[in-house]
Amino acid sequence: MNIYEPIGYKWLIEYFGLNLTLRRLSVISPKKLFSQRKEEDKRLIFDIQFKVEATPFANLKFAIKHEELDLLVLKYIFKSFCIDELVINIKSNPKLILHKKIWFYYEFLLDNKLPIDDLPIGRYDNLLNPKKYITRTIPIKSKRHKINNNLLGSSTLCPIIQRTKTIDMYLHSDLSSHISTIISKVSKSLIQRASSFLLLADSRASFEIEGEIVNNNRVKNWGKIINQAGKISLSIKEIERLHSILLEKSRFIKIGLRDNEVFLGDRDRENRPIPQFIGAKSDDLEVLMNNWLELHEILTREELDPIFHATILAFSFVYIHPLEDGNGRIHRYLLHHILAERGFYPKGMIFPISSVILDEIEKYQDVLVSHTLPLLPMIEWEATTNGNVKIQNNTIDLYRFFDITKSCEFLYYIVEKTIKDTLPSELHYLTSFDKASSEINEIVAMPNNMIKSLITFILQNGGKLSKKKQNKYFEKLTIIELNEIERVVADSFQLNI
Repeated sequence: MNIYEPIGYKWLIEYFGLNLTLRRLSVISPKKLFSQRKEEDKRLIFDIQFKVEATPFANLKFAIKHEELDLLVLKYIFKSFCIDELVINIKSNPKLILHKKIWFYYEFLLDNKLPIDDLPIGRYDNLLNPKKYITRTIPIKSKRHKINNNLLGSSTLCPIIQRTKTIDMYLHSDLSSHISTIISKVSKSLIQRASSFLLLADSRASFEIEGEIVNNNRVKNWGKIINQAGKISLSIKEIERLHSILLEKSRFIKIGLRDNEVFLGDRDRENRPIPQFIGAKSDDLEVLMNNWLELHEILTREELDPIFHATILAFSFVYIHPLEDGNGRIHRYLLHHILAERGFYPKGMIFPISSVILDEIEKYQDVLVSHTLPLLPMIEWEATTNGNVKIQNNTIDLYRFFDITKSCEFLYYIVEKTIKDTLPSELHYLTSFDKASSEINEIVAMPNNMIKSLITFILQNGGKLSKKKQNKYFEKLTIIELNEIERVVADSFQLNI
């Protein structure tokens, strides 16, 4: 049986006795491997040649060089690190790239200047490798460390996107050209009709994702809001406006940033909480939401890929969970808002993202849980008398640093499916409907609404009008007329009967 030794982040967490969850840990194999490293059971197993001294600084260097960047874990480690040990090791060769990065990360994350002189004029090195991560195109130059800070965010809110094969594939897929090709083949009026249908479906789906069945008026009202996405700049006031429209005249939910803690999960028979997720402390919300708006400005100036931008803003919002209720629906509204604001959508169109998410609900939930569940053990909480939770420790950093790679892959998949499947399918349906309507009108004179109902009933029954519907609504049709109409519907919709 192989006995693997921890290395890097895992070694440091154990050494400092930190209450941290690693999403993937690194270990050293006791023997030679066929390759330098291999992945097994969410572990990275490194060849024995990678073994380092059993010291904090040696393992820190290993983590920065070989492991996925985890700013949350790194910040907690730095808080426990002996400053003298850190300074001595960095000063031993301050121009070494790894030493420069460690020095920069410490001061960036802890906002605490180490007693080290600024580096003299020299070469600037990238903080992140653009071949491994999505980075800023125009980095912030740190003269002190001679580092190109190409992180996407700031020390108050910073997402990480790994450049996976899936991410690279989507970046080169040119989805915008697919949109243009689809739209160029149909009339503007047909696009507008499709947009109306899809918008309503998206609004309804956003409620259904939350397990909430609402009346048509609420669905239509929320659809109108989604249709305005991208037109009003984001602010705390705008979030409050959206929240008030979403919840209408609710007497039991505070509009805007919540005053109490919030959790998702269940309660036992004694009404004690069984959380699967706990949102940010209510005392931290104002700071976090202002950081969130600042991140939005950074990503807008950077002109980051719109889908990455939308994912970062929407998913960080739902992780913070700033509202008592409605976080999920506004989170999905934010996807629309950023894509519209950044000009990803064709003018006058909103993609039915929530509808496609509903079709892929298990993948969506897996993406959310894969981020939030590992955070739960780091939150110390107690139950309150009213069945809520009260957070006992400082948790603000849990909502500031996050790897959002999986979420970006998921949203790209949803958008691709919308463009390549959902939108063409809806346009095909409407085109087929119009063709059938026109031909039926030539067979028998009938009001448009009756023709629409007739086609719908035939489609619902697999290409044949049921006897019940025929006797109730269309008893005046002759057998010959009905047979011809059913043939027209089958031909228009390419039904196999």
